[in-house]
Amino acid sequence: MKLTQKQIQDYENQGFLLIPEYFSQTEVSALRAEIFGLIADEAVGRVWEEDKETLRTLYGVHLQNKLFNDLVRHPRLLEPAQQLFAPELYVFRSKIVMKSAFIGGMWEWHQDSAFAQYYEEIYSPKGGNVIFFLDEVNEFNGPVYYINGSHKQGLIALEQQVATTPSLTKDYLLTTAKERIASFVDMGGIVAPKGQAGSILFVHYDTWHGSVGNISPYNRRNLVITYSSVEQSALPHKERSAFLSNPDRTPLTVLDPESANSLLAG
Repeated sequence: MKLTQKQIQDYENQGFLLIPEYFSQTEVSALRAEIFGLIADEAVGRVWEEDKETLRTLYGVHLQNKLFNDLVRHPRLLEPAQQLFAPELYVFRSKIVMKSAFIGGMWEWHQDSAFAQYYEEIYSPKGGNVIFFLDEVNEFNGPVYYINGSHKQGLIALEQQVATTPSLTKDYLLTTAKERIASFVDMGGIVAPKGQAGSILFVHYDTWHGSVGNISPYNRRNLVITYSSVEQSALPHKERSAFLSNPDRTPLTVLDPESANSLLAG
């Protein structure tokens, strides 16, 4: 599935593109049904909420589950990603962000490209995220905030601070001055894309984003597929768990139409 020129222009202007209800509820249900098995899989990376009992994030889902592994090559995802990010892509990382009802925590303002450069030693990160809404995202359950047009500022040099609560993915916080964030918001404003389960967001690597906690009774689970340019991949000596930094940088090929049509048929 190829994007229109208007969709591409909207992405280039905003740093993100929302396609509402891109996948059907039957297709979403097929993916949701796999989550229980992923939670039980010891090979999947885990980050917990502050209570140490509630899952915050599951990492490496496409490496451990065939359905998710095929999904990253689905023409409705990979073809637009190739148009927007780079012609030759690999999956740098996949994860399910759980954002559980009543307890899902916040995410501070950040650029994913900054973490890729610092932690993965990708000198000039090029790529983006495809975010698949596994639940409805509404104004109550912690939608992700994006600063409209902030990707045009490029990758911003950040200050390093030791994290007060180190996690699987970071020992340091990469921060920037609040005044700089405010200036980006003054220029473009804040947008919180919302939609039914099955909606899709394509997001530029440099777009500033974050989210507040979820105190609503509604879960907000998102599948996040990070596609990276094969040309701008991590340095070969970098050693991290495969679920955090995929060592296989073979360019992805689009799933054939017959396989794609049957993949999430239920």
